[in-house]
Amino acid sequence: MIIKGIDDEKCIKCLECVKDCPSSLFYKPPTEIGEKRRVIFEDPNDGCIECGHCVAICPTSAILYEAEDEALEFEEAKSPDKILDYEDLIKFIRVRRSIRRYKDKEVPKEVIESVLDAIRYAPSARNDRAWKYIVLKDEENIDKIRQAVIKMLGLLKKIVDHKRFLKYFLPKSIKHMVTESRTEVSLNNFFEEVDQGKDPVFYEAPVLLISYAPELNSLALNDAGIALTHGMFAAQSLGLGTCWIGYAQEAINRYDELKKMLGISDEMKITGVLILGYPDLKFHRAPPRGSLDVYWM
Repeated sequence: MIIKGIDDEKCIKCLECVKDCPSSLFYKPPTEIGEKRRVIFEDPNDGCIECGHCVAICPTSAILYEAEDEALEFEEAKSPDKILDYEDLIKFIRVRRSIRRYKDKEVPKEVIESVLDAIRYAPSARNDRAWKYIVLKDEENIDKIRQAVIKMLGLLKKIVDHKRFLKYFLPKSIKHMVTESRTEVSLNNFFEEVDQGKDPVFYEAPVLLISYAPELNSLALNDAGIALTHGMFAAQSLGLGTCWIGYAQEAINRYDELKKMLGISDEMKITGVLILGYPDLKFHRAPPRGSLDVYWM
């Protein structure tokens, strides 16, 4: 979106844009007696982050802009709590589960596009929107990533199998994980499923949604988490299940041949891998969770 200026005929000089612009690009110049009051938009240094706050807050639609689509105007925009009350929202949040059982059913392109549409409205630091996405449905390429994860975890299993000797040489960042008994159990269960011809990586999900961003963007991972959470909730509303596959994210970052296969350049970092598909199960209740560790000051 590009802000072009203000329609002086529509502008009522309420100064809401002046107060709310995070880049302070709107101002009201001083006027002499008899002069017409004006609000001016100026951006000589390309400081606009294209957040759209000015478009959203103007009561008379006086902000002039160019964008791919039009602003969405509806009565509840003034009071979002009227769209969905907290009780319904918390139910929707609590029933979201990480799905690991999927039907052998294709997800239509238009349904995936609806998930992506929800993602594009996610917030990001300074509205940077540095994220990029790949929708992967090709079974051969999905299997290449699957095999890379198996290879990576195979190396980890070798370390775990010899942890008695190697633990003294491991960095602290992985020493705890390697020496935990549950890591060994988890890896044994993983490779047992692999040997049985099961898919403990992507759980036979038909779609992978891969997000990536410039490696030097320090907040890219935070932004990806927010955006993919938007996608998870959108998917749930469309009858889809999702699960974030951290091992796949690590494998693609680790193996250059996977990045090359996906057309991702070296300066980019994978920030998330989400599987999507139609769940092959039904949950009957939302389980409890422990309380948050919060310190009030």
